[in-house]
Parts: sequence; C-alpha cells; structure tokens
Amino acid sequence: MFTNNELPPEIAQHRHADHEIDPLFLKRWSPRAFSSEPVDDAVLMSVFECARWAASSNNEQPWRFILARSEADRKKFLDFLAPGNQVWAKAAPVLVLIVSKKTFDYKDRPNKTYQFDAGTASGYMSLGCALNGLIAHGMAGFDGDLARATLGILTNFEPIAVFAIGKQGDSSTLPPDLAAREVPSGRRPIAESIMEGHFIAPDEAQADTRPQ
Repeated sequence: MFTNNELPPEIAQHRHADHEIDPLFLKRWSPRAFSSEPVDDAVLMSVFECARWAASSNNEQPWRFILARSEADRKKFLDFLAPGNQVWAKAAPVLVLIVSKKTFDYKDRPNKTYQFDAGTASGYMSLGCALNGLIAHGMAGFDGDLARATLGILTNFEPIAVFAIGKQGDSSTLPPDLAAREVPSGRRPIAESIMEGHFIAPDEAQADTRPQ
C-alpha cells in the first residue's frame, strides 16, 4: 500500500491509496469549515485556469462559472442554497455556480455530455484549489429554478452545482453535528470499481474482493 509523508496527519489517518499516486489527489477533500479570509485574485484565477483545460466533447467547453465574492452577491447565492448548506457556506469568501450549455454551438444540436463535461471541469477546479492551498466543497442542494431567475441564466444553460471555495477554517465554527463529520472520507477498494470484459453487478464485485 502506498503511503506518502507529504500528507497532513489528519488526511493520512483517513486516506490510503492502493497504488502510487500524487498526494494532491488525497489532499483534495470537501471540508465545510471555511475561513472568511478573502482569496487572492491571482490564486483564484489560477484555480479556474486549471478548470479551463478540462476535456470536453468537440472541445465545446460548455461550462461557465458564475462567481459571488461581494457580500451582496454571496447573499443572492445563499438565498437559493438549501438551508442545510447555508449554515456553513455563508462563511466561504467565494461561491461559484457552475452552469453548462445544453446544446452545441454548431447548429444548436443537443449536447448529451454537457453535464459530464461540466463535472470534469469542476474536478479540475477542485484539484486546482488543492494545488493552491484552498478547499472546495460542491453542493447539489440548491434551487436551480430560483438560481436561474435570480441570476438571469439563459434557458439553454443548466445550473449544475454550487461550490464554496476558500481557505480551511476551524471545525469549532460548525454546528456539533457537522463538526463531527469534518474528516476526509475514504473510498471503496479500486477493485470494486473496475470491470474487465463485461459488467459485474456490485454485489458480485464485493463478493469477489472479500478475503477467502
């Protein structure tokens, strides 16, 4: 099993790679405790420069990032977040709504991978945060219709997810139930995610990987 001395103790305790990888992938996780310290413009743009180079169908790059950094803009974003997310996301200095274009620019044809491509870009963005000493936490819990109305989003763009971005804060700032969950999550064994030659039902995959 691969271990890396570069990992902070709180991450190394909970995350172990089955195969050798760059520690950046283990360092990226989704805390909820944010510092209210502003994010430097150059650092933030570096994060989105990372996202810019994500792969997409026909190089369409259907994603767009709508940022909220001022108090007024963050208030607008918080209003369409689910109440449970508002509790902790209000401390984040940057909120980002990712929207994605549902059609190709060429002849306005449907783009069936618009969500997949936006997800790829958000993954690059999240790794860019980890690379720059920031944290990112994605949220599906928001009102897409209210976000569309509030921000004037065109009908051929779909709200995909909201991300909070900033520097990590102290877990003591969270409600007790959330503070108790403020640890990096693990992952199932890689063998349960890889199938060779044919589909394997999840129950069968788990049975195959259990010690004999």
